[in-house]
Amino acid sequence: MRVIRVFSLCAFVLTLVGLVGCSGEPAKGTINGTVTLDGQPVKEGLVTFTPSDGKSQTAAANIKDGKFTAQVPVHTMKVSFAVSRAAGKRKMYDTPDSPMVDVMEDVPLPEKYSTKSDLTVTVKGGVQEEQYALTTK
Repeated sequence: MRVIRVFSLCAFVLTLVGLVGCSGEPAKGTINGTVTLDGQPVKEGLVTFTPSDGKSQTAAANIKDGKFTAQVPVHTMKVSFAVSRAAGKRKMYDTPDSPMVDVMEDVPLPEKYSTKSDLTVTVKGGVQEEQYALTTK
């Protein structure tokens, strides 16, 4: 009777380990990054990670005040950017006492940072730091 309980417990543990190992989620790493444009921190933007061979999931993160944190699959990824800047102000509501908000516009970036990015990063497990110094030239 005791042998059956031990066998059942072992079978349960092995099944549980097998299920955890087959969760289907790819291993991910954390990238903490900084992004500057012409030497200044990017106020707002988006960084996108796309698998260089098309065989993994994509990832993205918002850039705020030159910094971002992204959970990215462990893989070699292409890195691309979209950057916004304040182009004026407008009222949030159509009322006399409405607060003012920034009107944002896209910053035109060279294709090597956006649509035809040539930047890559090899994502490892754990946490890694990356710095990106973009220019408009």
